[in-house]
Amino acid sequence: MSTTDELLSTEGGRSCPVCAEPAAPGVELQDYRLFRCRGCGCWSSDALVRGASTSFEPGRYFGNVDADRAKWEDLFARLERQGRRVRSALDVGCGTGDFLAFLAERLPDARRDGIELDAGRAAQARERDPAARIHTGDALEVLDGLEGVFDLVTLWDVFEHIQAPVRLLDALGRLLAPGGVIYVQTIHERSLLPTLGRWSHRLSGGLLSYPVRRTHEAHHLVFFTRRGLALAADRAGLRIRELWFDRLALERMDGPPFVTAATALLLTLENAFGNGLFVNLIFEARS
Repeated sequence: MSTTDELLSTEGGRSCPVCAEPAAPGVELQDYRLFRCRGCGCWSSDALVRGASTSFEPGRYFGNVDADRAKWEDLFARLERQGRRVRSALDVGCGTGDFLAFLAERLPDARRDGIELDAGRAAQARERDPAARIHTGDALEVLDGLEGVFDLVTLWDVFEHIQAPVRLLDALGRLLAPGGVIYVQTIHERSLLPTLGRWSHRLSGGLLSYPVRRTHEAHHLVFFTRRGLALAADRAGLRIRELWFDRLALERMDGPPFVTAATALLLTLENAFGNGLFVNLIFEARS
């Protein structure tokens, strides 16, 4: 795999943050650009370094986190089928502590740690689960001083926000206990919605930008393909043990009712055919 001396596209350069191959500008949105990697097909954004603002403020998304409870249960069912025991867990980007509170119910005796960049949300997470150790700050910086190892590391809707995802995956892999795993839920770039967003922009000659801004929001920095995720795992010394797709729950969708209802139907049909807006992965150490 070749590398370049340029900065990552997420940092203002033109190297893919996933595989380090050259990434070329593909969509110009005035206040930020989307880059497509020629090597792994992932897309990335320079929105953070250019100070771009998101096109909307999510309300239902953060207000209905419990709609994902079935996903939390499904993850543990998969871990149990693999014979995994969880005695310690780290939730990266733990937000207000919803998943940690779920862990406290399910595994009250397990060590529970969380990392959250936003101090206000970190404070709420401490209130939700007083027994958990909540660390405030950038994940990579926090990991440098974190002691111990973990049977389970989770990143729920976090991986797409990271400027250097391979660097983070490598650091997390070093914190795994023997037999430990990393779980990631992130956006799948080959899903219908991101594809339609990009194509609407291209076919309109750039005149129609709202759809691609919504499917590639400024607060998301990397949009992954399956090939890209496999390469990221390999570069971090990991392998993908299990991969599956699912969708965003209607209860967590923001927007006009007729738009969210139509989107939910589209995502349900896509899921039925084996694809999805969200790709879920369980990573383990490469033997």
